[in-house]
Amino acid sequence: MLDSHFKPLSWTRLRRGVPCYLPKAVVGARVGADSPALAVMTDFRRFAPATIARDAALDEANRLMTLCDVHYLLVGDEQRQLLGIVTEACTKGHRPLATAHAMGIRPGELVVGNVMINKHDDAEVVHLRDLEGAKVGQVVATLKQLGTPSCLVVEHDESDNHILCGAFFLHQIERQLGGESTTEEVAHTFSQVVNSLGR
Repeated sequence: MLDSHFKPLSWTRLRRGVPCYLPKAVVGARVGADSPALAVMTDFRRFAPATIARDAALDEANRLMTLCDVHYLLVGDEQRQLLGIVTEACTKGHRPLATAHAMGIRPGELVVGNVMINKHDDAEVVHLRDLEGAKVGQVVATLKQLGTPSCLVVEHDESDNHILCGAFFLHQIERQLGGESTTEEVAHTFSQVVNSLGR
């Protein structure tokens, strides 16, 4: 029970006739190549990514992406283990139709697990401990070396399991650097799809 000496905060009501707008998406503060690498990391410890179950219907995935204003969902199991990723390209258009045809089922019978991109499909990761003292320029150089516009960031728990704690997205870094393109187009893998469909 809270102590009785805490006083309530001042409060008011929204005024009728006065608009109340939804917040704009925050890109992040302007940075330079020598800025700390963590300044451009999407931190899942502060802003949890939208997730969905493997057996969820594609309509549910589309509804959740629209509701959360995102272009991808992380797929997890009951133990909160990362299984893969599902994107708008996975759930809409030609790809799900082709998957249903190949499986011999109707498109409406597809679930997320049928169309998601498996986590083992070229999932590049950086360890959080290696980012201490690292610079934004090093992040960009790493993404160029990997040939990918994004990569995941992990740390370890007491049992030495990987814990997903963030990600680097090149398109976001470019915006924070002032909009200059820093790499060429590359093929899509598990980690790349997150970025390419989030433009």
